[in-house]
Amino acid sequence: MKKKMLAAISIAAMLLVGCQSNIERYGEPLIFTTGTTTGVFYSLGAGISTMWTNELEKRVASQASNGSIENLNLMRKGEANISFTTVNIAYEAYNGVGSFEGRQYENVRILGNLYPNISHIIVKKNDKYKSIEDLKGTSFVFGAAGSATEVESRLVLEAHGIGENDIKANYVGFTEATDLMRNGQVEGVNIYTGVPAAAATELISTVDSRVLSMSDSAIDYLVEEYPWNFAYTIEPNTYDKQPEAIQTVGQYSTIVIDESINEETVYQLTKALWENLSSLEKSYSIAKQFSPENAVSGTADIPLHPGAERYYREIGVVE
Repeated sequence: MKKKMLAAISIAAMLLVGCQSNIERYGEPLIFTTGTTTGVFYSLGAGISTMWTNELEKRVASQASNGSIENLNLMRKGEANISFTTVNIAYEAYNGVGSFEGRQYENVRILGNLYPNISHIIVKKNDKYKSIEDLKGTSFVFGAAGSATEVESRLVLEAHGIGENDIKANYVGFTEATDLMRNGQVEGVNIYTGVPAAAATELISTVDSRVLSMSDSAIDYLVEEYPWNFAYTIEPNTYDKQPEAIQTVGQYSTIVIDESINEETVYQLTKALWENLSSLEKSYSIAKQFSPENAVSGTADIPLHPGAERYYREIGVVE
């Protein structure tokens, strides 16, 4: 028995020494909150965290979450250092509005934008729905409750003259939205993600449906009133039976970081992200849409972290 106890104590001591050795080598880890375990943010965040840890000898630990809003709340409370979000949610946090009314998070900073999320307003393919305005009085999926998709869907409908009382709102994710469309329980949905969107491809291939273009006036309104938005064209034949271009709007998914992280660390994180882009592309197809030129556009006046800004100045994307 004594031998077993001594062996157990010895193993525990070795583990403690190993943990202490890692802390001495890497320092305290940076916590990177990502998204739900079935989403792009989660897997991509794990890959980026591993890359950072390997390249910089600075341990970055990825952590699952409920997504953009929770991520910013965790950062605001000091329970995370780095997070994925969308620019609109970062804007709300930085300015203390919307989801962050009364809970302003002035210390959030942008490390770099990654890929655009694009609104796909998809409706059943029939003569009844020729424009987004025709959705008034119908049943529509806004997106999962509390998601960036829900927020953006409300603005898109608003821009086309449809208020919350003019439509029956449903709050579910993309998979459930496809089922509701397939079963005839809703008339439309916003698939808000990168292009091409797997969820949009599946929906269009299984339900006789199509993506509607936004009106020019609605696009102008969304871009002028909400500074995270930009006009976006979905090229012809991106989706099945889509011979014409689709005019819509989008915003960037972004990596944000707390202002308290020192400048040199953030400089190294930013540099490693962009100088290892080719290796990320091998594992994550979405990384092919990343570019350092877009990393600082569409930031809605949320400041860059000084360490990130230093890198972007070096490569000439910030003057």
